[in-house]
Amino acid sequence: MTAGNEGDAKALHRKWNELLQEMRVTQTGAQILAAFLVVLPFQARFETLEHPDKIFYIVLLVAAALLIILLVLPVAVHRHLFGQELKATTVHIGHIVAKIVVLGVGFLIPGCVWFVVQVLEGWQAGVYVGGGLMAIAFFLLVVVPRLVTRRKSLPQQT
Repeated sequence: MTAGNEGDAKALHRKWNELLQEMRVTQTGAQILAAFLVVLPFQARFETLEHPDKIFYIVLLVAAALLIILLVLPVAVHRHLFGQELKATTVHIGHIVAKIVVLGVGFLIPGCVWFVVQVLEGWQAGVYVGGGLMAIAFFLLVVVPRLVTRRKSLPQQT
């Protein structure tokens, strides 16, 4: 293995570790949210929901489950490709999955708030609060990262 390849291998290892750490943070939040959704049908008031509310709930529950499965996908790929010297492929797939999961969680959270507000206060309040949070999530998770530019040097510390 040449020095250049060693540097590449170290960079891939670092990227994989960073990716796993990001996934761990995201997974905790997604699992807590999914646990909240899973217990809702066992609450007495759940039976009073109308059919559209139950459909909205099911969409949120399925989205939470899919996000958790997606969070495990990079590990499954890593296990499958382990020892085959395909770290770059593993990191690339993990990167794509992480981007999808961040957006998914970023919209699942406002969706859950939307659901709760609409159950408590009606569809109009749900649309205002949930829709507002969706717009904020879109701005923060899609627009802001694209506004960030690379700095050639770090600012001076004072």
